[in-house]
Amino acid sequence: MAALVWAPEENRTEQIARHLDAHLHTIHYLYYKRPFFAPFKYVPQTLKTLSVLRRQRAKVVYATNPPVFAVLAAALYCWRNGATYVMDTHSPALYSRKWSWTVPLQRFLARRALLNVVDQSRYKALIESWGGRALVLEKPIAENVLGDERVTPQPGSPFTVTVINTFAVDEPLEPVLEAARRLPDVCFVVLGNTSLADKRLLASAPANVSFPGYLLKENYWRQLAVSRAVMALTTYPFSLLAGGHDGLSLGKPLILSDQPALTDFYTKSAVFTDNTAESLVAAVQEIQQNEQRYIRESHELAAEKRELWQASFAALNSIIEEAASG
Repeated sequence: MAALVWAPEENRTEQIARHLDAHLHTIHYLYYKRPFFAPFKYVPQTLKTLSVLRRQRAKVVYATNPPVFAVLAAALYCWRNGATYVMDTHSPALYSRKWSWTVPLQRFLARRALLNVVDQSRYKALIESWGGRALVLEKPIAENVLGDERVTPQPGSPFTVTVINTFAVDEPLEPVLEAARRLPDVCFVVLGNTSLADKRLLASAPANVSFPGYLLKENYWRQLAVSRAVMALTTYPFSLLAGGHDGLSLGKPLILSDQPALTDFYTKSAVFTDNTAESLVAAVQEIQQNEQRYIRESHELAAEKRELWQASFAALNSIIEEAASG
């Protein structure tokens, strides 16, 4: 079995591929998250996809959407080689303006997929209304992400909040910087590729804000591990932020936007904000005052979500194994 994602790294797909014992192909050329370059890289990425899948002779391909053209490339391989594909659709592909023009193609591919994996029941209903088969499977809550390495906040170090961020249009950054100005004794570490950010906004950041860039793998997990809280914000109502899942993986208190998808999922361990500086300051202070309670709730919720995930994954694995054996 093969798992496919058109990105330099995608944590959700990587974790699911590991559970499926699938060979993961991360295929990507030129710059990442730069729409101008998309027409120039999608053709070579399609050719590379067809090549690696033919070489592997995959019977089932687990393909991540967006971009939907990665799934289209997997479908082309499957149609020519008697294989089948699972389309894992991340919710922004279905509601963001950036990808709205691809919905007809998503609908076409969803109807022909062995299965469609989504992270919320509202999108399962949508896929089924298109005539596709769908299953809800959130990003897994990772375990033992740093192996035997023990990384914790250093005694006496400043209270550190890591902001899981990509400088996307739905991620409010200005209120984070204003909250940092009002909390000079708190360190804010804002992740993400700074080449995608507004340089004037970065220059305006107070001294207690740092921008380490886009961290990968162990560096990413170490940064979360040394933090006292994890923040992830969005203006989208139905974005189930993966940053919250990653915070749960390490038992961290969470600061999240007060959006329906998030309040439905994070029933404890989180302080919800309205994306204003005032509410962010109040959220940080709430966690500072009740840190142990939020840590305990984070561990509890992670255990609950892992149990639910295992049941959903078992259903997915059964469908794939049946297709592969057939």
